[in-house]
Amino acid sequence: MSMPSLTAYREFLKQHSLPIPKLHVVLGSGFGSALETFPWEKVADLSFAKIPDFPPSTVQDHAGCYRFYRKGDEVICFQMGRLHGYEGHAASVVTRTVMLPRKAGVKNFLLTNASGGLGQGYHPGDVMVIRDQVNLTGQNPLTGPNPTGADGKELGPRFPDMANLYDSEWRARLKTLMAAQGLGVQEGTYLGIAGPSFETHAEVRLFASWGMHAVGMSTVWEAIALKHSGAKLAGLSLISNLGAGLAEGVTLDHNVILETCRASASRIVEGIRLFAEEGA
Repeated sequence: MSMPSLTAYREFLKQHSLPIPKLHVVLGSGFGSALETFPWEKVADLSFAKIPDFPPSTVQDHAGCYRFYRKGDEVICFQMGRLHGYEGHAASVVTRTVMLPRKAGVKNFLLTNASGGLGQGYHPGDVMVIRDQVNLTGQNPLTGPNPTGADGKELGPRFPDMANLYDSEWRARLKTLMAAQGLGVQEGTYLGIAGPSFETHAEVRLFASWGMHAVGMSTVWEAIALKHSGAKLAGLSLISNLGAGLAEGVTLDHNVILETCRASASRIVEGIRLFAEEGA
């Protein structure tokens, strides 16, 4: 990540008299309209297109910007969409969107995604609090020289410990808050694959036999990079569909998945608001 990109982020905060956000939230597929009724003051958007070395997001419902909201002295940044490996980006490029605010001083992150449910009793529209993850993409964002911060110092150890990757105290709070929104709440392990093809029936059976609870095409690289840097994070998977072959006669379709997500996304965002106001 270049110094000009960090300068662009900092200059944007300065221009709008914004402090470092207390929480950075990555909104995945289906969350595009979930902020329409968000009660904090909307300040402005910082488009990825205005940040040096940031590729555009090409996926439907991923606007490709940082959206800042303010309440009193506190600020939340919602990242409207993300980059994906299947768009042709290396893991180190995909993670730029979270590592830019991290290097600017943001300490707390919440990652969301849409995923296919693998767990027993999972239903479309449920939200799964991510307990742990498995990276099956074949890439790692820490490959290459150990990443450094704006000061040139290494962000973390060469071989970082991934224990308690998703903060246990935050997980407990999020489960309570999401249940209070009337959502079906699960907790489990997220499996990250490269995509863009959906998983085969045989793969779904294999993943379920491994004890995986949800499968998707994002999140795992961001979580690894953030944990390495010392950030605190949690993750939420919106179960948009059941894994291929688990629902009789259902063909997976991205547009249908987006519609399922939109039905629950606003309630998830309301839970995130309460999470932030309680003290993320």
